[in-house]
Amino acid sequence: MRVKNSIKNIYISILTQIIVILLGFVSRKVFIDSLGSEYLGINGLLTNVLSMLSLVEGGVGASIVYNLYKPLAEDDRPKIIALVQLYKNIYWILAIVVFILGMSLYPFLGLFVKDTNIRFLFLVYLIFVTKNFISYLNAHKWSLINADQKGYVLARYNLLFNVVTTISRIFILKFTNNYIVYLLIELVIIVIQNIWNGRIVDIRYPYIKEKKKYSVDAEVKENLKTNVKAIFLHNIGSYCVFGTDNLLISALVNLKSVGLYSNYTMITTQLGALINPIINGIGASVGNLIATEDDTKTYEIFNVTYLINFWIYSFAVIFLYNLLEPFIDFWLGEGLLLGKITFILILVNFYLTGLRKSVCTFKEKAGIFAEDKYVPIFESIINLGASIILGKRMGLSGIFLGTTISTVALPLWIQAKFVYNKVFKKSVSIYFVKYIVYIFITLIVGGISTILCNTLVKFDGFFSLVLKGLICVIVTNLIYILLFYKTKEFQYIKSIVVNMIENKFKNNNSNKVDINKNSSLG
Repeated sequence: MRVKNSIKNIYISILTQIIVILLGFVSRKVFIDSLGSEYLGINGLLTNVLSMLSLVEGGVGASIVYNLYKPLAEDDRPKIIALVQLYKNIYWILAIVVFILGMSLYPFLGLFVKDTNIRFLFLVYLIFVTKNFISYLNAHKWSLINADQKGYVLARYNLLFNVVTTISRIFILKFTNNYIVYLLIELVIIVIQNIWNGRIVDIRYPYIKEKKKYSVDAEVKENLKTNVKAIFLHNIGSYCVFGTDNLLISALVNLKSVGLYSNYTMITTQLGALINPIINGIGASVGNLIATEDDTKTYEIFNVTYLINFWIYSFAVIFLYNLLEPFIDFWLGEGLLLGKITFILILVNFYLTGLRKSVCTFKEKAGIFAEDKYVPIFESIINLGASIILGKRMGLSGIFLGTTISTVALPLWIQAKFVYNKVFKKSVSIYFVKYIVYIFITLIVGGISTILCNTLVKFDGFFSLVLKGLICVIVTNLIYILLFYKTKEFQYIKSIVVNMIENKFKNNNSNKVDINKNSSLG
């Protein structure tokens, strides 16, 4: 059942992301043509500023999911209801606090937005804060359905809402060039989406609407307090490392550079959103796996996840290196590229962050929060210090180099150490030997792919992108199949794929037999 639910989550999420990505590229092109890079910059900047408010959440969401795994697996409804009631109250309080704090930050916006021609900035900011507020109102329901490995149920509806939102925004920009209406349309659809999805969860879990008050066990409360404190520190570190780039670029360089950088991050983020369902789809079952299986089985599944993690991020970074810049030229026009060193550092950070997804997933699902709670604080100090110092001397590339330094200095090895020591009861050196091998393979295969792209494709334009893409897909994946075919991890993945195909074939044949029987009876 774990594998089946993982596959459903992966399939629906990837399908959703492909459609959203395609529409997103059209939307970004229309946005730049209609409003320009400065509005694109303010969009990215306000998203970064308000993501700071997610620190208030303090890790309640991750702790919710962790504490729901066991009662959901045992169908212990009183415990489930008690937890959902507690989290609902917490999230309503958080929603109010986030709104108040968000509005109180507005007077300080001038520190980052200088010499701008953007009109109605207060109204723009208010809409962003309101969207943030709404995201908390039904968050307890999303935690429940995700912990139950049924996230794919909402994904199909989210796809529809995303498509409607994107098409509506494209229409508004094309015919009005009005940024305020563009934001209001998104806000209205978000409200409708929250109401609709909330009803879906209510129908699926009707017992959570129980009026009777249930109390949470003292042990769970203590666990929640411990985890929230720890995750709050983790959130601070994550924000300082990944959420401050636009702020630093705006303050140390200019707002237009934020807009140019957002073209890169849109592609890497969208690609990450396409990739993450594979890791997250597996991750949705990891909590249940850890709770019900022994260390040996858990370690075997981790190695499978680690191989998948490496494979997709290695391929992604090779693909991006060869296609991202020519794609931006083709998509948005020339003159919107960042420097080569900056581009390489963006890819390095994307790869380093992506390659530890499997470790982060197992760490979170195992409830390892408190053990390394102070690490993110030191990481954020290193990141901000290095980014500011190097940013003043090197510009954009210095800001991203600061992120690279802070990642390598602490979380890269500490997170793996806790997972290997506490979950698998093994030495972390095993992880790093494989990590170094994976990086070496990425560099070699990436070099081969790049040489072939540059040698075989001597022209620009759409067809050059197609040919380079095909080269990267075929060369990278063919080499990886040859390298990993005989490994246990690859054979495990192969067996799942073969079983899926066989089951699909059997179901199709069964349906045909039923149809023939019904026809003969008629």
